[in-house]
Amino acid sequence: MKHIRSLFVLLLCFLVLAPLSAAVHTSVPVDHRVYRILEVAQIRGLIENQLDVKPYSASKILSLLQTIASKPEKLSKSELQQIQQLIASFNASYGYEPSDIQSLLTTGYLRSYDAQKGLGASFGITVDTQQTFSLSEKGEYDSRNALVAFLKSDIGSHISFNMDFGLVFDKLNNRVFLPSEFTIPGEGFYMRLTEGGNPPSSIPFDKLNTSLILTPELSASFFDGDVQLRWGTIKRDWGPGLNNLMLSADARSFDAIDIQLNLTSWFRYSVMSGSLGKFSLDNIDGEPFLSDRYGAKEDRVNYRYDNNFSAHRAELDIGRNFTFAIYESTVWQKRFELSYLNPFTVYMFQQNSLGDIDDVFAGLDFSYTLPSKARIYGAMAMNEMNVVGNPITMLKAPRNMFAFLAGVVVPLPIGTFSSLTFQWTYIGPFVYTHYPLRKLTGVIDPTDLKISETDPDITTHKTVTDTGREITYKYNSSTDTIEEIYLEEKGPDDAETITIANAQWYSNNSYTLTKDGRTMIENKDGKYLIYETYAETNYVNKGENLGYPLQPNSQEFLLQLDLGLPKGWSTQLQAKYQARSGQYGYSLDQFMLYAIDDQYPEKDFWNYVFNHTLSILVSGTKKLDGMPISLTASYRFIADWERPIDENTERFDGFGTDFGAWQEPVFNHIVQVGIKIFY
Repeated sequence: MKHIRSLFVLLLCFLVLAPLSAAVHTSVPVDHRVYRILEVAQIRGLIENQLDVKPYSASKILSLLQTIASKPEKLSKSELQQIQQLIASFNASYGYEPSDIQSLLTTGYLRSYDAQKGLGASFGITVDTQQTFSLSEKGEYDSRNALVAFLKSDIGSHISFNMDFGLVFDKLNNRVFLPSEFTIPGEGFYMRLTEGGNPPSSIPFDKLNTSLILTPELSASFFDGDVQLRWGTIKRDWGPGLNNLMLSADARSFDAIDIQLNLTSWFRYSVMSGSLGKFSLDNIDGEPFLSDRYGAKEDRVNYRYDNNFSAHRAELDIGRNFTFAIYESTVWQKRFELSYLNPFTVYMFQQNSLGDIDDVFAGLDFSYTLPSKARIYGAMAMNEMNVVGNPITMLKAPRNMFAFLAGVVVPLPIGTFSSLTFQWTYIGPFVYTHYPLRKLTGVIDPTDLKISETDPDITTHKTVTDTGREITYKYNSSTDTIEEIYLEEKGPDDAETITIANAQWYSNNSYTLTKDGRTMIENKDGKYLIYETYAETNYVNKGENLGYPLQPNSQEFLLQLDLGLPKGWSTQLQAKYQARSGQYGYSLDQFMLYAIDDQYPEKDFWNYVFNHTLSILVSGTKKLDGMPISLTASYRFIADWERPIDENTERFDGFGTDFGAWQEPVFNHIVQVGIKIFY
């Protein structure tokens, strides 16, 4: 109850004490339709090439919209009207127009601005609800409801900030979403207000739970927007396409400092460093959740996801229509490491010089515009490249951890700023994964053991590691060997019995690994050394993928029609086909064991496919005229075929996993409705 009282006191103080210009340099969320409009406008030559690093500031978007509006001869009547409506909407949300108490119900905020001082603020609320139902499975639904209070302000002509505090009341259910599209909106943890604040341990939830949402942001813009500085907890989208390989629009937000430099008309540089978060949860539908479950103080020794994230990206325009970019990122353990904080360093070289303990991801992409016809784009990235040779050899090499993305966007002469996008994405085995970092936590020394009088040959003993995990082992004095070691369940580690002479998962002459590879037992000088995982640096934030929202060893084919319509309407038709291969490295918690990298066969995606998913989505959005209300509705059809995984054969790298026979397809019909007020 203490946590609940504190929560409501904070909310009350915010509502009462916040003062009554609204952050013109703060960011516009990456899921706003305006980005699709700007992409079509760029293809049609209405605006110049833009930075493929989002979000943009509201001031930049307003400038681009005004540029489009200045060319009415190239716009249809409905397109010009839509641009003018967007300009009015952004001015209302981010501009300087005053709003008093009489306008509160229309605008959703109070705003005042002193033009002489260049100071002002707006204060208001947003209300958002989204309900998702399965028409095929009775009782399966997801309910998301948010109330957010915000304070936005401009300080002079260069600095803006946004401060907000929100509560969500959610009953989350992953079963009414595609696995690649399910995300958690709350921060840190959920709690049950009716049960003293007890947190749920798994999803689906069986009742409504409450969490917080926070998206603070401080932004500054200089040199007519060519230099942008931002410190904020926001979603980001770095690269071309619908989502991208390095930092995807669907990834969870995290706190970071961003710098964007438009150094010339043909060269742009972006860099960021931030702190990745956690979300307290055991599992989603039985699948382990890749974050730390919060517990008692003594359990904190088992926390493993304490990571930072740094990334940079350089874009070069070659002529008017071709853009080439190179990018790099790293997930690194939280520590004071100036090497990664230097905005102009090379992470791959720094990572090698620091001992190869962090997770580096690097790649390149391009986009080519056929004026008024299409934009073609492609990207390639890697976690590691070990084999260099002819292209076929490189693509099939198991230790070459590659990802690819390619697509085309075609403007359509129907509706307003409509487009058709086709995109293919391949995430190779072990992409976004990293081996766990272990340390010595216990020692079993047979020379210290006492021989039992009742059974002099075999005795059972116990010890406790530095993490508090109890180890039980059997010692055979006649052979002077440890025959069996039992590790109890502790934190994220399951209970497991290791037979030293005949280890089930992996063993060589010097060490043995547990099923998930997180614990290693080394036989050294007659002693058995216990190494347990202390850090995980795979490519996740708050338990979810930072990059493209697919599991490793997956492919996706996507076709999407974005159709703009007059009078505040927009629609989307989308078809997705996804396939997962189970040859090896098909899950984010798996990792390659480099000691046996020559034992993995060449990649053979289609002969090991164990899951096919087909999804068709139809959605529509309506923004009401003269009112700050947006309505959404969608229908999704999902067909899923799979060969079930035999979990008894699934080890740390996924190699050798057995799959059952193909099951009958499962069909699902999903309906979603939502409303956002004072957006």
